[in-house]
Amino acid sequence: MAFKRTRTGCLTCREDGYKCDEGKPSCGRCIRLGKDCKGYGLKLKWQNPRGPQHADESTGGHQRKRKTSSTDLVRMQSQNSIVSAVPRSLSNGLSLGQAYLLDHWCTTLAGLITMAPTTQDHFHAHITPMITYSTSLRSAVCFMAAHHLNILRADSALLNTALRHQIDAVSSLRKTIQTNNPLLSLAVIMILQTTDRLFTTNSGVNHLEGAKAIINQAGPKTWDCDIGAFLLNLCCYHDAVVSVSGRTPPILGLGGVTPYDEQMDPMKGLQVLWATIGRISSMESQHNGYIDIEGESIEAVLLDVDASASREGDAGETVHAYKEAAYIYLHRVWHNVGSPHPRTLRHARDCLDHLFRVPVASPLVSAHAWPIWTAGCETIDSALRDRVRERIVLMYEARHLPSLKRLAQDIEDVWKIKDEERGATGVDKVDCVRAILAMRKRGADLV
Repeated sequence: MAFKRTRTGCLTCREDGYKCDEGKPSCGRCIRLGKDCKGYGLKLKWQNPRGPQHADESTGGHQRKRKTSSTDLVRMQSQNSIVSAVPRSLSNGLSLGQAYLLDHWCTTLAGLITMAPTTQDHFHAHITPMITYSTSLRSAVCFMAAHHLNILRADSALLNTALRHQIDAVSSLRKTIQTNNPLLSLAVIMILQTTDRLFTTNSGVNHLEGAKAIINQAGPKTWDCDIGAFLLNLCCYHDAVVSVSGRTPPILGLGGVTPYDEQMDPMKGLQVLWATIGRISSMESQHNGYIDIEGESIEAVLLDVDASASREGDAGETVHAYKEAAYIYLHRVWHNVGSPHPRTLRHARDCLDHLFRVPVASPLVSAHAWPIWTAGCETIDSALRDRVRERIVLMYEARHLPSLKRLAQDIEDVWKIKDEERGATGVDKVDCVRAILAMRKRGADLV
């Protein structure tokens, strides 16, 4: 019998060319055959940026349609800098469904996922004004909003709405990626990436490959504005946590070997630490002779952070929590040392103390998944474990992001594995990330 391909089967069955019963979280065929069910959604593959022979097209040399300039985007951003609902310029021509989703983005969701040391909603301030210029970005935002409303309303019909907007976002991006302003294209890619990680949509795509192509093709001057700095900061964060969850070198490698400076603003300081985390992830692919040199260099960066970074406010607590978690990660990768080593237990306790002092409502808590994972997994004190459990519950209740529920379950499973090994051998050589990779056939949820 001829099989008609559909867009709704799981990615594994679609790759194999078989009909899928679309069971969730894993379909019946994958369970029966013991296959890794790769989930549902679109299968995307990012290509390298087009070569020099297409330079005129990519830079908009002779095009019929005027390319949106960075000046246009900055002007629109300033005009909509204080917005409490869907901007008037955006609401024209929207369906009721789109207006509903965009209103949820503007009034709720953008504020829940922002990472900032102040109350300013960076996603709303930078992304919302750009939606006017991009059908693809509007669809990408609706894709994320539909997933979040599905969690809040328990309305499964919103999952179909989300899939439709995902298809629209990707289809539109494919058509315009060579003519759009790079700021718009990167914004779309990072909204898709963020949705994938927060709502575990299992698209099977690492959108950072697409981000790399856009960043390299556009050149550094494109990103020399507030919108560009925000997008690169978001890329740096995702690049770091994806490198940890997959135990792979970072794809973008933004930040390089930047030293920590006590005059840095908190977000720049976090960016230095995210780049440092990526350097630690890269150590596993390096020759033994170079690992010690790199490890000592990274330790020097962390010592500078410890000596120079302010400990005041949510930003100071977050920076030092990341520093302590980075020490744990470094010594696990470098020497395969973890708890119950006293040094690891001290770093884990100090990291969690910093995190617990930040109110759950703080925007910076959106960046706390990785440090609470890293320190929480190495904790052996039962009272401290209970505080980790309670903290993640509070984080979920404040944001309702599915990635936090998976984070909590992953930590519980790691604790069980580590406790069993310590009980049997008296030592703990369990690498938390590798344990989840082996058990779940996926990386840990660290966003």
